[in-house]
Amino acid sequence: MIIETLIGILIGYAFGCIQAAYFVGRRFGKVDIREHGSGNAGTSNITTTLGLRYGILVGAVDILKGALAVLVVQVVYPQQPALAYLSGLMAVVGHMFPFYLGFRGGKGVATLIGMMAGLNIWLGVLFSLLVIVPGLLTDYIVSGSFTTFIALPVVTWMRGMPLSLLAFSLALIVVTVYLHRSNIRRILAKEETRVSEVLFKKKPAAEG
Repeated sequence: MIIETLIGILIGYAFGCIQAAYFVGRRFGKVDIREHGSGNAGTSNITTTLGLRYGILVGAVDILKGALAVLVVQVVYPQQPALAYLSGLMAVVGHMFPFYLGFRGGKGVATLIGMMAGLNIWLGVLFSLLVIVPGLLTDYIVSGSFTTFIALPVVTWMRGMPLSLLAFSLALIVVTVYLHRSNIRRILAKEETRVSEVLFKKKPAAEG
């Protein structure tokens, strides 16, 4: 069981480390995306920095790698659903902390959506809505990030996963808050890029 667990962890982390935002930024923008915008190597920052079409590309890759982390382990170990779940969580961790980029990656939201889609397509739809709806209602995508990670331990519990995975899911909420600390500061300072600015090229309203 230890060997299978290690294999599941490595498969998930390896998929997660495929840093689409970094490579797209280097190839098409000639930039290290982590040095621009929010400093996040993920879908939202690529969209803000390089444009929507690149954001769609990066988002698709990030979703796909989360799904593949689950599906590959399901094929290799079909009788161990908890192992596939662990692999999905490790894909999220790999996205957040890729070893070859100094452990500076993205925030894992799209990869989490992919993980859920790999488990069940309707879970993928639900988690997509958990990003989109709060993001549109508040005009800040960060709110959707929080709702997805808050929902993660709920889904973990409802699917009857071991307590260790429930604890892992709860820990990821703490990690998410930490990774979004700069976004929180910018929201408080009224400097965070709004969803409407990116999607509709809307100029920020005067604050104050």
